[in-house]
This record gives sequence, structure tokens and C-alpha cells, in this order.
Amino acid sequence: MSSSWQRCKDYNVEVSCRSAPLVSEAELYRRRSQKISLAGFARPAMECAARALSESFTMLNLTDESGFILESFGDHRTIDAGRKVHLEDGGCWSEKEMGTNGIGTASATRQPVQIHAAEHFCEDVQTWTCAAAPVLHPLDRELLAVINISGPPKTFGSQNLALVMSIAAHAESLIGQAVKGAHDKLLSFFHDKRRNWANHDMMLIDRRAAIVHASSNALRNLADQQPSGGDLSFLRSVPFQDWEARLAARLANARTVLIDEGDCELGAIIVFSSKQSFAGVKARRTAVSTSSDRAAERSEDVTVPAADGPSCAFVASDARVRTICSQVVSAARMRMPILIGGQTGTGKEELARFIHKASGRTGDFVPVNCTALPEGLIEAELFGYADGAFTGARKGGSAGLAQEAHQGTMFLDEIGDMPLSLQSVLLRFLDDFTVRPIGGKPNKVDLLLVSATNVDLHAAVREKRFRPDLLYRLNTLEVVLPPLRERTDFQEIVWHQLRKISATADITSGAIAALAGQSWPGNVRELRAVLSRLVLMAGDNAIDETMVTSTQPGQPYVSLRKSQRARLRAVYEETGGNISETARRLNVCRNTVYRALNEKGDD
Repeated sequence: MSSSWQRCKDYNVEVSCRSAPLVSEAELYRRRSQKISLAGFARPAMECAARALSESFTMLNLTDESGFILESFGDHRTIDAGRKVHLEDGGCWSEKEMGTNGIGTASATRQPVQIHAAEHFCEDVQTWTCAAAPVLHPLDRELLAVINISGPPKTFGSQNLALVMSIAAHAESLIGQAVKGAHDKLLSFFHDKRRNWANHDMMLIDRRAAIVHASSNALRNLADQQPSGGDLSFLRSVPFQDWEARLAARLANARTVLIDEGDCELGAIIVFSSKQSFAGVKARRTAVSTSSDRAAERSEDVTVPAADGPSCAFVASDARVRTICSQVVSAARMRMPILIGGQTGTGKEELARFIHKASGRTGDFVPVNCTALPEGLIEAELFGYADGAFTGARKGGSAGLAQEAHQGTMFLDEIGDMPLSLQSVLLRFLDDFTVRPIGGKPNKVDLLLVSATNVDLHAAVREKRFRPDLLYRLNTLEVVLPPLRERTDFQEIVWHQLRKISATADITSGAIAALAGQSWPGNVRELRAVLSRLVLMAGDNAIDETMVTSTQPGQPYVSLRKSQRARLRAVYEETGGNISETARRLNVCRNTVYRALNEKGDD
């Protein structure tokens, strides 16, 4: 609070200021028009909360990023009282205008805040208590709006700060889903048209001028011509129809193709010209791209993560998985315990790491395998111990894994296998998040708890192998990752795993189809192992269907050298016995072809 008051003094805010500046009806209408979509995302949750608070002497406000109140809901008595200080539609509540207050301070700090009575900088506002939370864009965390609840200090509910945080998180989730939908449409159009400019480098940007997809050469071209190093954010304040002219003035060798859908402005393709000419056409599209189109990218392409959450490698094109990602992002930002279920190998730890990134927490991600800890030492490992607490204790003691996760995320993997004796200890920890080291002093920690299991914990509760009260603490949000064979984004998963194995590896569509036909009892973990073997087998060549077939269950073991020789001979047959063409297709020398053709017998 002291830093906010210091900012007020730097702004020369008058303590005696009696009310906020109030804009005209015309200016209010203009600002509302600019934020129509934002209001649409926030309004449902705000109206629902307002109905619950209709008799509680509180009001809700939606403001823009500058602190101008766009809409107000709630108890009409409180709304009427707010007009005395212009806490109403059109009032400006930035710190520069009104000093320390819920709206202005949440906007300045980009953090949820509660300002109680005399904590307000201006004296006439000290008869209010306010709780406010910022709404940040899911991709770049730009401040979009502030949700505020205000009321008399005596009747102000203790839950109001959590309520505005929940409303803001809900709005961010809806914005993320909308951005993801717009990006899908952009990518669909891009993949339909990219063949028309096969000899050019291209970049796809959304309506906020964020890069959705770009070739590496296009990124270099942009950086070379833009003093800001490739930042196109200046386009956000430029009318959409003027984008072509503005980009033409800045990028000498580029043309812009605008993409819209009716009245919805989606973004643009920037095509960096080569020696060949092309015609730019403004286009309207309604089709959504297929998952196979989005996955078939060249290895040099760079795709900016979509709006499911912050930058973190987690494939979520499958509708069910996309919903899961949306849910866990909202829960993570509210520090709700999350339980991830799913078969072995479905990517539970990868999702947990995504959750940690999405939470915005500054501490570490601390994974704990509950099955790998000796039963007698689990409590000491999790919560630490003091120097000399027991025989064999490390000199100086140990802080414990929970303390290591302070301000970060603790991931309890295989939670279903945790012994009953420790479940009660964990339950006590979850009551107040107080770490009680063996032989040491208790202290509180701030962490996000994410758990994972391939065990049906509800069945384990019925069988008395798992405490029901612990389950209810762990599964504030419970999600279940589908097995690999049921996912609709198999191709994206293949490419994602392949890039983790080798940045230059390639695979044919026939090979992906052959892989998709397998049952994958080991899920993504098994797929990664198979792809690693195929990358070794392929060498500098693309993984093809023949290689996949030779690795399928039930097929006799084929050595790497024998598989490579079989593929070389197959290409030799395809070329009608042309050794030079065979060598060219496989990117090997002619002597290698001769040697493979002359080899006999098994390896």
C-alpha cells in the first residue's frame, strides 16, 4: 500500500479530491463501442454475481484498461450512493486521477487487490471498501480490463476478493477460447492459400497483430526491416482496412492479405516477395482448418502458442483436451488444487507443467513421485526436518519438497499409491498449508498443488485404500486425460513428439496413418519410444510406412541396418533399377546403393 501512496504523491493527487472525473455520454459510448467484445466476455459472470449480491449493499463495475467504468451492476442503493463520488459509468478511477483505490491500484499493479476504508488515498472515498482484479489477455498478459466490487466497509463480504478473481479468470478463459477459435480460422485460410505462394516466405498475424505462424525467414525479414525488432503491436491502433497501406510503408518487399469473416476482422497474411509476382486478394473465410492441415508444417516453421495458455509445449487440438486446458488455467490462477487422472503415459506430468506455466507463479515446479519415496521417509522428504531430528539426519536439516515449491507448484505424481499413514499428514497440511518439519518450527508456504494418478481414487475410497476427506481436498478440479487412441489430434502429437526427438526429423502422411492404426496401450510414452526408434532407423530420410510396419507389434524383429537396406532396395525397384535416381532420392552416394544391393543374408 505504501508504494501506491507514493505513486499518488508523485502524481500530485489531492487528498481532498471529492469525486472522480466523469466523461460525457458521447465519450462513454465511444469507449463502450471499443470494448463490446470484452463486455460480452465479462457480463454473464458479472450479472450472475450481481443477482447474488442484489441485497448485499455492494456493486460491481467493469472498467477498461485506463480505469474508466463501462458498466455497473448490483444493489441499486449502492449504485445510487456511488454517484456521489462518480463511482458510476463514465467515472475514471485510475491512480493518477483518484489515488489508491481498488480499480486504479489493480490496474497499476496488474494484481488482485482489496482497498479497505482509510487505505484509500482520497478522504471522500474512505467510506468505501473495494476489491478488484485485472483481466489480462491469455497470450501476452496485456491489461484488458478490471473487475471491481465496492460497498460500505461494515457490510463488505470477506469473499468479495475471491469473487472478483473468479469473474476475471472466467472472462480470461472465454477470451482464450475466442482467440483459439479465431486462430483456427486463420490457420485454415493460411493452409488453403499457402500453395499459391510456395516460393515466398509468409507470416500469419491475428487482429491484435500477434504472430500466429511464420517461417523462420519471414521472422528474420521482419526483424531486419522493423526498428522494434519485429514488433507489430502498432497495428492494434490502426483501422483494419488501413493495415495494407501501413505495412506497405514499413515493409518494402511485402504484400498484405487481409482475412475477415463477415463483420469479424480476423487478421492478415504478410507475404514477403521473392522474384516471382503474385496478386494479393482480400478474403473472407468461414471454414475451420482440420488438425491434419495444422500439423503438416515444415521443420523450419515457427508456430506461436495459441490461447489455451502461456507458452508451454502441450498439444491440445482435441476438443476434450482443449476444454481441460481451459479449466486448469482458470483453476491454477485461483490456486485451486487440481487432480489429473488418466492411463499411464497420457501426459499427466506434461499437463502439470503446463498448469504451472499457466498459473504465472514465480517459484519452481517440484515433482514428487509418491511411489519412489521410502514409506518411512516420505514425511521427512515432503515437509523437511531439523538438524539432529533423527539418527542419520543430514547436518543442518532439510527444508523439504513443500518448502522448495514455495510460490511455485508441487506435483504429487501417483498420489493413489500414497500410504494411508501419510495421507493424514498431507490432509493436515492442506488445511492451512503449514509445513511442520520433524523437530522444527512450523511455517506457512504458498504453493499450487497438482496431483496425478492412474488409479480410480473413488474406487480406492470405497475399498478404504484412500481417505475420502483427502480426495475432496485434492479434486477441487478433477480432469481426466483421454488415452491416445481416443484423441483426435494424433497427428499433432506425432509432430510434437518428433520435434522433441529431432529438430530435422521428417515423417510421411502414410507413416502417421499407420501409427494411428495402432492401439497404443502405453499412450504417448509408448509413441515417443517408437518414434525414437524410427528416427534412428530413418537416418537423414523421412520415416515412411514401411518402417512403421516393421516396428508394429507381432512383426518379427528387424535390425536397423536390415530395415535401411530394405528401404533402399524398395526405392531401387520404384526407380526401375536406376542407381543414380535411387541415390538422389535417398540422399546417399552411389557406392552405398551398390553395397546395399550386393549384401546378402541376415544381419
